Amino acid sequence: MGRKGFSVFWTLYALFFAVPFPMILYYPITYGGGGTRHVFTLSNPYWALAYLAGSVVLWGLLLVRYFRLWVIRPLQEEHALQQLAREGVPRDAEVVSAKNIGKQVQGHPEIQLEVQFENISGTPIRESLPIVDMRPELGRFAVGQRVRLRLSRKLTKGPLIAFVDAEFERDHLRWWLALLGWLLLLGAIASYYVFSYHYEHQGTGWRFLTFFHPLLICPLVLLGMRWLMGGGLGKFFMGTGDALRLKYEGYRAEARLLGAEQTGTYINEQPQVRFELEYEDQQGKTHHASFKKVVNLLDMAVTRAETIPIFYLADQPQKVAFATDLDG
Repeated sequence: MGRKGFSVFWTLYALFFAVPFPMILYYPITYGGGGTRHVFTLSNPYWALAYLAGSVVLWGLLLVRYFRLWVIRPLQEEHALQQLAREGVPRDAEVVSAKNIGKQVQGHPEIQLEVQFENISGTPIRESLPIVDMRPELGRFAVGQRVRLRLSRKLTKGPLIAFVDAEFERDHLRWWLALLGWLLLLGAIASYYVFSYHYEHQGTGWRFLTFFHPLLICPLVLLGMRWLMGGGLGKFFMGTGDALRLKYEGYRAEARLLGAEQTGTYINEQPQVRFELEYEDQQGKTHHASFKKVVNLLDMAVTRAETIPIFYLADQPQKVAFATDLDG
């Protein structure tokens, strides 16, 4: 299974536990086989209103997020790429590899391009970029060719790299489908409120709402998944918050491994390891750094290496990352 297929599988797997699974648990437990709710399972009227308001707020937050992600972000990224191509830090890059993904975009091949260039600090780095080659007969992205790039000065979540003189064209069909999908989601949520009230109120108003009702649990789980997938676990266990700065502003150095020991924490059955490193910066000053990283069991040989290539920040020498984690 490829990386994309693996990602789709786990996304669908997580969505099952966020939406259908709470419903599968809730309705049989609450109503059993009779279809009638017991009075003692009803909420206090004030709690019921609180649950209703909470569910509306949670669904509202999700809808706003999805609207920004599906509808607004493509427009913002198009504008940001155009601005970056004009105002970014200029760099010459060399094409290291170019692989045809096998996907056509408006009749043109999409290519996974790996390029090597100097970051803002002048340190050579590599980056992998998907592009659509509008004129493949020119061979502009053949291995060994030189291309002109612009790098972002902000290092935010927006685009980091743009090709000089690149053409940016929005996929209008995909954008309209995303807008339609958002409207369908809005309609589905509104319909579920109507269905729940019609099926469950039994003359008691909204008192059928409890903390474990899907109207409250589903958006709560979806928001929790968003936090996890957006880097929540990474920030706690892997220290990934400075990855962009380390790659695009950092310096490269060979660090001596002073020690490596497991912390006792496991993520997906992979151990977290605390590394103690020593390295010399550009001025020849020695620094000690300690950081934690989840290591694949197949890569545990790194814990016995004498030296490890790293990236560090000149203004925060304690912030380091393995070069292998930042390449590509």
